[in-house]
Parts: sequence; C-alpha cells; structure tokens
Amino acid sequence: MSFAFTWTGTLYIYALSQIMSKKLFSLICFSVFICSLVNAQQKNSFVKLKGTLLNFSSQVEVQDMSEFQYLLPPTSERMIIREPGSGAFQIKFPLSSPNYFRIGRNILYLTPGDDLDIVIDYNNPVVAEFKGKGSDANMFLRQTPFPKGGSYMEAGSKAQLRPHQTIDHIIQAGAYRTKQLDSVKNVTAEFKRLETGRIRADIINSLLAGQISFYRPRAIRKDSVQMKIYGDEYAVLIQPYVIDYSNGFIDASLLKIAVYRDLTDTLVYQQGNKNDLQEMKDWIKATSLTDEMKKVSEKKLLAGFKTQIGAIKTPRYKNALTKTLAGLLKFGRGDVAVDFTATDITGNPISLSSLKGKVIYVDLWATWCGPCMEEMPHYEALKEKYKDMPGIAFVSLSIDDNTTLWKGSIEKRKAAGHQWLINRNKLDAYNIVSIPRVLLIGKDFKVVDMNAPAPSVKKLGALLDELLH
Repeated sequence: MSFAFTWTGTLYIYALSQIMSKKLFSLICFSVFICSLVNAQQKNSFVKLKGTLLNFSSQVEVQDMSEFQYLLPPTSERMIIREPGSGAFQIKFPLSSPNYFRIGRNILYLTPGDDLDIVIDYNNPVVAEFKGKGSDANMFLRQTPFPKGGSYMEAGSKAQLRPHQTIDHIIQAGAYRTKQLDSVKNVTAEFKRLETGRIRADIINSLLAGQISFYRPRAIRKDSVQMKIYGDEYAVLIQPYVIDYSNGFIDASLLKIAVYRDLTDTLVYQQGNKNDLQEMKDWIKATSLTDEMKKVSEKKLLAGFKTQIGAIKTPRYKNALTKTLAGLLKFGRGDVAVDFTATDITGNPISLSSLKGKVIYVDLWATWCGPCMEEMPHYEALKEKYKDMPGIAFVSLSIDDNTTLWKGSIEKRKAAGHQWLINRNKLDAYNIVSIPRVLLIGKDFKVVDMNAPAPSVKKLGALLDELLH
C-alpha cells in the first residue's frame, strides 16, 4: 500500500475528519503512517550497483564475504552478467543488513539502500571508483590488503633482511591503515569498529605469515642456511607481538571479517566472553560440517548430519546448516530428473523428458561465457565419438538472453543436434549459479551427477561408457 500526500488527498482526509470520531480518524492516520514506513523500508531493503567491470570474465558474482560465505546454499541472485566488449553491468539484489561482499579483488561494504556507480579493474583494484550512496566506505576499502595471507608483506616483497625490521614494517603498515580509517567520513561507527578489527587481525596474520618461507625476504630464499637463521630468529621475535595483539580479541561480531575468521582456531583457546567463545566455536563446527556435507552424495548418509547440526547452539548457524542440508536432501543424485521445457532452434518447445530412456548429457552454456566457448570443440568431438550410439543424447542448452546471438553462434560453428535455449529461472531445481555446468541423467531418467565432468575431462568417456552398458 502507498499513499501520495497531494492537496486532493489532504482535503479528503480533512473531510473525513469532520464526519468521523477523533479516535477513528487517528487510527486511519496511524495506519497510513505505518504503511508509508513499511514502503520506505521495503524500498531500502535492496542494493543497486551499476557501472563497468574491466578485465573480468563474462559472469561475475557479488560474493558474500561474511561468516555465512560457505554456510548457506549458493544463490544466483547476485550474479552479474557483463555486456560483451564494454563490460557494463547493472544489478539489484535484496539485503537486510550491512554486509561485506567481494567483486574480483575488491572488498565491498554494502548497506540496504546503497545505490552505487562502480568502475572496477580486476587487475588493479586500488584504482576502483565508487560514486553514490555508500561510496565513502568502499573508496576506503580499495586499499584493503588482498590476498589476506601475509597482506602487509605482499608475498615477501616488503619483508626486510632483518626479522625485527620486517616486524616493524608490519606494525607501521597497520598504524598507517588506522590513520587512513580515522580520516574517513560519511561512514557509520559500526563500519569503523569492524575495520579496526580487520586491521588488528591483518597485523596478526601478517606476523604469523612471516614464518612461511614464501613471505621471507626474496634475497635469501635460495640460501637454506640464511633462511633457517632468519626463520628461527623471526619465530622468537614475533611471539610477544602476537600475544599482545591477540589478547582480549575475542569478539564473535568480527566473524563477519575473513581475516578474523582465520584466527578463530587459536583465539578460541583464550579467555573471553563466554557467549562470544561459544559462537566462535559453533562457527568452526558449522564450517567443518558444511564441508563434510558437500562431499556426501548418498541421502541416507546426509540425513545423519541432522544430529550434529542439532548440537550447534548458535541459532543462526544452526539455521544456515539446516537450510543447506535441506537443499542437499531435496534434489540430487539418484532422484528422478525434474523435467523442464526449452525452445529448440526452430522456435518450438521441447522437453527434457522427450529424451527419456537415453543417457542425457546436458551442456549448459551461453555466448557470453568464455570458458563455455572454449569447451565447444571438445563438446563437438564428444558428440562425434558417440554419434553411432543411439542410447545417448547430447543437449547443448544455452541460457542466453539474446536469441539472435545464440542462433548466430550455432550457425557460425555449424553446430547440429539438440540445440536448446532456456531461461535460467526455469532451472531452479538444478541450482544453476554459474556456467559452464553439465547435468548427467541416466536411462532411468534419474540424476547421475548435478555437476558432471566437462567435455574436455578425460575420465568422462569411461563414465558415459559405463552408463551405456
């Protein structure tokens, strides 16, 4: 419901107030206010991004970088499809609370209602440009160290010849970053609190990374004796610094930051707030369970995880794993394939079930997907190999939005056989987040693999031969 406060509307309300009781009139006005408030909240529960992405692949995910990064099921609602050539894009997706995301190598902090114009170069994240609502926080984040390991030493390039000099560099880098953060305007106190936690975690991670040979001075890497001398001295010198920066650093709210999560395995053995420690331990357990569940294909074995999930005390992690498990149990290997209807090259509808009784190899692609097009010669070779085998069907299923480009690609390649086109939304059951992707279905019309080997994978032939016999 919405309400426009025009002169006509105002007069109408005034007239109503003359004939209604004050109590009823107040109730109506309150209802209008609540509805207006709800509309405003709904409007601000989304994030809008548009602009240009340079040196990216054709499909780019706005990746969740929070503590739920790997705990929740994958989603395609934050998938960007760049325009060929220009790299232009626009996307709108729901967001209920501020969160960290990543586009390429740029960390973003997005808040409900943000409306940003963006230019990001994958090869040079520090020159990214952000304009609009939410730009100040993201301009600051351009300098966020990436990758996170050894972030203040840049793979050893900033490591000094003496261990104490390397440590000084790390501490000074953190201090400089803190000074930069203090000067940022138009950001919330919560953002500054979180980023202060990131800097502290970056210092600890950088100190610890210096123990790895990859992050030691390049000048001594070929000298095993010097490397050992450096390493032994460094390991001793960093201990008081690591202890000092880690002391009192128990804060479950900082799990939102990836570099803090890297420290949880050691931090949970310190003294701290009982609730924070419990949540951190639950996050570690939830992460481990998620990894284990994703490796299991048999539903009977998957069902056994319910007990372990039930033992997690933090509700939000328990709920996330419950949702992930439900998705894994809902549809997958061994289930009857969910039928869908696509359009063939002549424009006629055609269903997957029309190929029942055959092994069905469905190759998902699009003209804008570089890796997909690289697989095409292998796909054609695969079809040629099995051309005399009537028990198998190869379906080239495009999720292109542009029918002309789709047909043009097929004609240019002189591709034959089952050439189908479908809207990605019609494949919800198959959870098509990114492509290339292959679906493999057996003669009994049951799913063999939701993410089968690509045409170029050598072991694919043995798998298909087994299914045909």
